[in-house]
Amino acid sequence: MADDSVVLEDFETFKENFNQALREDNLEVQLDMTKKLGILAEHIGEKLIRNELLPFIKENMDFHNEILFNLSGQLKEFIPLVGGYEKAQPVLELFKNLCNADETLVREKTVETLKSIAEDLNSELTEQLLVPLLEGLANEDWFTSKCSAVALFPIIYPKVKEERKEELRHNFRLLSQDDSPIVRKTAAICLIDLIPMMDIDSLKNEFISVFDNISNDNTDSVQVHSINIAIALCKRLIEPEIEAFIFKTLENFAASSSWKIRQVLALNIAEIQEVIPFPKFRGRILAMFQTLVKDTEEEVRILIANNFVKYCRSLKASYDQPNVENNFEAVFVQSILPQITLVVIDPSLEVKLALTKNILSLSRVISKELFMEHIMPIVLDVLEEERFVPVKAGILENLNDLPQDIDFAKSLPSIKKVIRTLIVYSQSHWRTRKGLLVTFMHISRFASKEYFSENLKIFYASLLGDPVFAVRRTAPIILPLLAKRYSIAWTARHIIPYFKMFTKDSRYLYRYVPLFGINELINPSIIQQNDIHYLNNLKENTDTSTPKLLFKLKCLLSKLSSKLEEKTFKDILSLNNSIDDFKTDNISLYAGDTVTSLTQYNQDIFDYNTEKPNEWYMTGLISLIYRDFLELILYLFYDKIVNVQIRSIFTLNKIKMFTDKLAKELEQPWTEECLKLLTKEETDTIEQEVEVELKKEIELDEDKIDTDLMENILTASESNSNLTEIADTKLSLPVINIEYVDESPDSKIEIIEVDTSDPKMDVSVAEDSPITKNTDNPEVICKKDSHAIQSIDEIRQVDESNSEKYEVSESKTDIEQVASNNEKPQEVENIIEKAVVTIEKETKNTEVDKSDANNQTIGTDDDVK
Repeated sequence: MADDSVVLEDFETFKENFNQALREDNLEVQLDMTKKLGILAEHIGEKLIRNELLPFIKENMDFHNEILFNLSGQLKEFIPLVGGYEKAQPVLELFKNLCNADETLVREKTVETLKSIAEDLNSELTEQLLVPLLEGLANEDWFTSKCSAVALFPIIYPKVKEERKEELRHNFRLLSQDDSPIVRKTAAICLIDLIPMMDIDSLKNEFISVFDNISNDNTDSVQVHSINIAIALCKRLIEPEIEAFIFKTLENFAASSSWKIRQVLALNIAEIQEVIPFPKFRGRILAMFQTLVKDTEEEVRILIANNFVKYCRSLKASYDQPNVENNFEAVFVQSILPQITLVVIDPSLEVKLALTKNILSLSRVISKELFMEHIMPIVLDVLEEERFVPVKAGILENLNDLPQDIDFAKSLPSIKKVIRTLIVYSQSHWRTRKGLLVTFMHISRFASKEYFSENLKIFYASLLGDPVFAVRRTAPIILPLLAKRYSIAWTARHIIPYFKMFTKDSRYLYRYVPLFGINELINPSIIQQNDIHYLNNLKENTDTSTPKLLFKLKCLLSKLSSKLEEKTFKDILSLNNSIDDFKTDNISLYAGDTVTSLTQYNQDIFDYNTEKPNEWYMTGLISLIYRDFLELILYLFYDKIVNVQIRSIFTLNKIKMFTDKLAKELEQPWTEECLKLLTKEETDTIEQEVEVELKKEIELDEDKIDTDLMENILTASESNSNLTEIADTKLSLPVINIEYVDESPDSKIEIIEVDTSDPKMDVSVAEDSPITKNTDNPEVICKKDSHAIQSIDEIRQVDESNSEKYEVSESKTDIEQVASNNEKPQEVENIIEKAVVTIEKETKNTEVDKSDANNQTIGTDDDVK
């Protein structure tokens, strides 16, 4: 320990600074110093803590509530510093003062700390330290101390001797009849935790009367807790005692004049059935359930609708007893099914929504035949006739509740009709459209690839072109799941062409969509990136085809890696350092709970499926990257908008990281040993197959895009063009030399010339953007710092609601422009000619001063090849 005089001087300095902060009402300084009390206590030692620090704290107990809250959590650390629990009385005095605080959060934090202290104490120390504290608080006049005392009973009661327990029960009964409703309410809440700790005789003799008092309290905020008390008592009592002391009270609550009591009863109806499973009560509880379904208060009906399935499950369990006839399904048809019908036609949207979100779960409670006969017609009727969009969406979002063995195929046409309706008529419900992504995956459990491609892919494509950015950003999440479910080859033929379509969209935010899709296929958002391993499943596979699969993968990867080593792609990859402000893409900002909902479909996307040996995701993906994606990325790299260029750089680097990680896994010893099993003839054959595969054109379907649907949901661009034409068109790349460098005196300056007269030219320049307009030549946009390029997402930094407003207004503008022009968008080659020209400014013959760079005549027709 430091010298006593120095320590005392340090403590005096602390007090002076703290008092000054109090005088100046500087809460930040006070809070900071409070957090350092533990360090100070260790420094000054036991004597000064007892004689100086604790009295100082006690004198200043009128701190701000935030200070007291922090202090209540730190005081436990003082106990070992004052000599242990035997000498902890001064610290407990401070706890007592905090239990009297007006702020509820401070009192709750103090009780929580005392609970952790009680766990460390034996019976003797508990009676010596905590029982006097509890009794002192209980005898105070103010309600705050009594509330704290009541909260301490469940903590202290099980740790004291029997004689003390009797005294504590007596004190608790007195507090449960206190004049203050707040104290009575706290006592009712704490009694729920105290009931399991008491012996059965004391419970029946002393606390049945307490239950009666609470259930008849004239304040409904107190009375409402008697329902949970009744449930706790039923767990301890036998059938005759429940009938004599408890059940009549619960029945009366169903007709209570207080809607809050009926609401809590509706919330707990399933648990009531569970703790009272006896046959003689079953019909009476069912009558309570039926009464609550018809309640006049909407809030009550919402909760009873939410608990339909839970109640049915508890009711069914009550029949699973010896010597009890199981006629649950007959009771369900006769007594519960009519209640479902009532809720379906309820005038309240929220009530219907509560039921539709869990009605499909009944398939796990009743037999398949009963479900298909009685529940499925109700579901289909709601889907076809209900006029509230969220109600329909609620059913679709929960299709996963259906067991796999349910024959859902006959219902798919109705589902298709509803999906179309939801998309077309949900302009104001963009979250509903986003929720359809989960629905697509639910349907994929029942639908074949042929059905999906013929009936549902157009709806998925419409979400890719949704007017709200959050929907477009989230839609590609299910792309790897569809590819895993139906194969990469199917995805390349039926889904990828829709992504490629957006490369020609006149709005740059829509040209992001293909890049989003590529990123999802490589790094699925539903998988934690640290958990991605490409070959683990193959390592465990003992099939004789494993060596051939590995060699084919190695050949494909070699081809792709060689492609990435070409100068064009190496130059783009070298620009990765120029997009430091755009190194992450947080999907959770837009997807919300969608990612969580889809994790159940994470079927180990990269794993090899022995049942589908020719549909391995890994080989199909690498082939798709080589044949299509690299060309697409290169095309978008030469886009007229810098933000699109940045995203293309980002995506290409993701591909590079993917290939590097896969190459590293292929270098593992087990793979080398596996590849040695192949003969020279086998490897030559595989290499030839790879060559043929990479040169083979992807077969595309000849269907046209559903233009009526696309127009209805405000999807712009080339909706009238033939999909095959879009997919077959080779992306024409202008020969442009682009370099991203710093604006150092010797560096090259990148200039982007934009034809601002083009009404389809969408250029977004924020005030703090690294892109600025040339004041002398407004047709020219100059990049200020290539290392500070920002994406549109980072520039705007808006929440979902603002993003929605921005996107809808932007889409409206685009539609007005297309309508006014009434002409087909220009070919991409012409747009590129007008849009992007980057030239090197080298000081070979004529030195151009950096300050004059903006005044040069840049971007003549001769600059474009």
